[in-house]
Amino acid sequence: MKSYKYILSIALLLSYTKAFCQISDQPNIDFEFGNTSVWNYYIGTCCPIATPISTPALNDRHTITTAGTIVDPYGQFPVVCASCGKYSMKLGNDSIGAQAEKARYYIHVPPGITNYSIIYHYAVVFEDPGHLPSQQPRFEIIAFDSVSGIPVPCAQYSYVASSNLPGFMHSTNIDSISDVFYKDWSMGSINLTGYEGKTITLDFSTGDCSLGGHFGYAYIDMSSGLFAISTVSCDSDKVTLAGPEGYKQYYWYDSMSCPEIG
Repeated sequence: MKSYKYILSIALLLSYTKAFCQISDQPNIDFEFGNTSVWNYYIGTCCPIATPISTPALNDRHTITTAGTIVDPYGQFPVVCASCGKYSMKLGNDSIGAQAEKARYYIHVPPGITNYSIIYHYAVVFEDPGHLPSQQPRFEIIAFDSVSGIPVPCAQYSYVASSNLPGFMHSTNIDSISDVFYKDWSMGSINLTGYEGKTITLDFSTGDCSLGGHFGYAYIDMSSGLFAISTVSCDSDKVTLAGPEGYKQYYWYDSMSCPEIG
């Protein structure tokens, strides 16, 4: 019986590796080169966010952050995504002036891959001046086909500053500023199934308020693979598998109970 269980567990591991362990060959998508290379950078104004000016990465607007003891001054969370590696990027700053920034990455979806997704990580810091929603600081994520310009379904996200924005906390760390809200590192994913062999443009953008007196900025990071299953432990009759963090729960199936995976 132990041998049977062990073989079944290994089969389960192989089945999930085939279906979901698709490590992407996307250079510096996770900033682990320790620099701003490969990505494209833009600046402009808000709001709405308009970033027509292509530029090299600008210090204090497209900034590589390094793992260590430094934390965000408003949210007190690490300036590097803890589960991502040694580097992340800070997009924007706490200066004002209706500025906007964008970081763009071209994702080349491997041909012949039928299940493919990308994980992104983000943290956000806003002032909430209480303007009209169209004038508020914001953070946006947009993915679209680089050739047709057609948006990827369910891959357009906009976070507009508000005191009751879900998942955001009120900053109490800097007494002189009472209207700053932040969201600690969180994770999202973009399903690129069906885009095999194509190039997807992924934009992260931040913007200050349109009246010029309040800021908005974010931290971003990416994972170079999604659903990469790791073996946490292995004894004589079972293999323990672990999926990426950020999801509430996982359900594991073998190829018999989930034929479409095999």
